[in-house]
Amino acid sequence: MRRSLPVLALVLAVVAGACGDDSAGPTTRGPLPTTDVTIDVGGGIEDQMATLVDAAETLRGLEFIELPQVTLLSQDELGARVAAEIDDELDPAEIVVEEAWYVLLGILDPETDLLQSIKDLYAEQVAGLYDADTGELLVSNTGELTPLAQTIVVHELVHALTDQHFEFDGVFDALTDAGRYHEASALQALVEGDATYFQLLFLQELPVDQRVAAVTESLQADTTVIDSLPDWFGEDLTFPYDSGFAFVSRIVGDRGLQGLDQVYRLMPATTEQILHPEKYFILEPARDTPLPETALDGYEVFEEGSLGEWNLRLYLLDGVDPGEALVAAAGWGGDTYRLLWDGERVAFIYRFEGDTPRDATELAESLVASIKERMSVGSSAAADGVTTFVPGNDFAFVALDGSTVWFVAADDPVAGQALADLVPEPEASE
Repeated sequence: MRRSLPVLALVLAVVAGACGDDSAGPTTRGPLPTTDVTIDVGGGIEDQMATLVDAAETLRGLEFIELPQVTLLSQDELGARVAAEIDDELDPAEIVVEEAWYVLLGILDPETDLLQSIKDLYAEQVAGLYDADTGELLVSNTGELTPLAQTIVVHELVHALTDQHFEFDGVFDALTDAGRYHEASALQALVEGDATYFQLLFLQELPVDQRVAAVTESLQADTTVIDSLPDWFGEDLTFPYDSGFAFVSRIVGDRGLQGLDQVYRLMPATTEQILHPEKYFILEPARDTPLPETALDGYEVFEEGSLGEWNLRLYLLDGVDPGEALVAAAGWGGDTYRLLWDGERVAFIYRFEGDTPRDATELAESLVASIKERMSVGSSAAADGVTTFVPGNDFAFVALDGSTVWFVAADDPVAGQALADLVPEPEASE
């Protein structure tokens, strides 16, 4: 998965400002001991925390193996902690390549500092954090917990519960270490959707005045940074929460809490399975989409993997109407991308396999429209399923062959044409 925002070895909770409508109710059992809850920052809220620990256990149907350590911080302190984690996790040299790729696609202003934008965005939006490495739970609140803060604590407690029982953090680390970002994104959606589902279920059970207070507080959150960035930043930030919530709602509605637990033992492997849970139920795999050898003089492979349905829609189809992008990406059956870098310039080759030839046609048409809208290219010429753009600053090429779509882009037209020459010629239609 291409990463528009950092996928950290942490699970982050953004402010939830809406209440979901679902039919799953909490499980019931007797209260658990909660006297061991640790609060590092004073405030006399030990009783509140004990109540929230019990609520998280009751709603999620799991008991803590070890009660987590809870630390209360100001928003500035939490933002500084998040920024430090980003500094530790991200390599600035890699961000430079990703920044160049986003600029090539036309979805990022060349003047935007991507790394600083990531830091600023998370410092603004993160309201809680679960550090799986230490088991520590951090919450932005310095006194008695507000109704909104209580829901955020429940969100983070669910992360701690599921990690203790299913050890998702180790799996997540292994996926990201192996460069399997698409699978990591699907897992992140499961994890965040799980925590968001029970956060909102807890919110539903609060008295009406506290529910109103929680929503009101969330609507007062600072959005200066996120409002200043392209829409896809916010869409990518909220994807695991929004789409993950819908996925978990479907799982719990169809299979109950035991069914949700089982998903951690047989995890979703694609964002298509998150967006379309019926694909998860039949464990529909991604189609094989090998790329040709791409030895370009002076270039090295920076990254190779799968965009998946979500990132296809987010990055490559940003230049068309969201409804058109949704339809064009929905035929995703599998894909592979390769990003090459020569120290200054990027070159990109992408292969998409649709579920049907019609799916591929829809994608190719939308992709061409998106390129015309976003990329710095000239006029286009189309013949026999191939659309080639006259280079402006950049090069772009799209080829349709049955259920397969190829896309090549480069900020060096010579490199772009060399990659396009590697694409098999479309078979003649009968």
